[in-house]
Amino acid sequence: MNDSTTPLLSLQGISKVFPGVRALNNVHVDLYPGKVTALIGENGAGKSTLVKVMTGIYQPDEGELRYKAIPIKLPNPESAHKVGITAIHQETVLFDELSVTENIFVGHYVRSGLFKRLNWPVMHQQARAILTRLEVNIDPHATLKDLSIAQRHMVAIARALSFDAQVVILDEPTAALSQHEIIEFYQIVERLKAEGKAILFISHKFDEIFAISDYYTVLRDGSYVGSGKTSDISERQMVTMMVGREVSQAYPKVSCEPGETVLEVQNLSHPTEFAGISFSLR
Repeated sequence: MNDSTTPLLSLQGISKVFPGVRALNNVHVDLYPGKVTALIGENGAGKSTLVKVMTGIYQPDEGELRYKAIPIKLPNPESAHKVGITAIHQETVLFDELSVTENIFVGHYVRSGLFKRLNWPVMHQQARAILTRLEVNIDPHATLKDLSIAQRHMVAIARALSFDAQVVILDEPTAALSQHEIIEFYQIVERLKAEGKAILFISHKFDEIFAISDYYTVLRDGSYVGSGKTSDISERQMVTMMVGREVSQAYPKVSCEPGETVLEVQNLSHPTEFAGISFSLR
């Protein structure tokens, strides 16, 4: 990738071997400030292993991580946090019985005074300021279990910003979101970009990849396949890179005679989940 900007985080020649399995083989990824890089690959391509290398859970057997062009070591997750690297997963671990503020600051509470007591007024104030930055209308005093899935994602993002994360990994973040919530999520990503965050975005949804990513990196069977600007590649080319062959028709039409209707649903609705659903199964 030709870019005049120095990558905020760069992974060069990363390899990771487990007993009997080479999970990563000579992988390269560059993350730029204010840009989204999509990490693309089939299940088993090595995406999760790479994220664990980036967040200090695994140590690479070969290769180097560079932060602002300076080689770094991440011996544990705490070291990744100190550098400013955080991951927000589809199932990010939050605490249902705690407040929004408690979830944002858990593990790095603000303390003050001689006895280093927890300073809740300051934490509530800072939590509200972060949520305001994200243009999210969530009460810091609210209990997490009372929030929607989308709002919980926003709390996870707010937690990442609470310790000034510079590299944000979004791992399948929209899997449980509605279409409306996904649009709101896109807006959050744009705000993170505007703040200069370097974002790694992992998704199986091509419409999302092309909607929000500036760059892409493709992995196949643990190996680096290629990377570039998202605007320079088509979905078909991307799929070919992922699977290693031309995919002319993933689901070809099969001619058949429809059978009898075995289930019919008409105008099925639920107060909070869906409305006007109708279909028949043959």
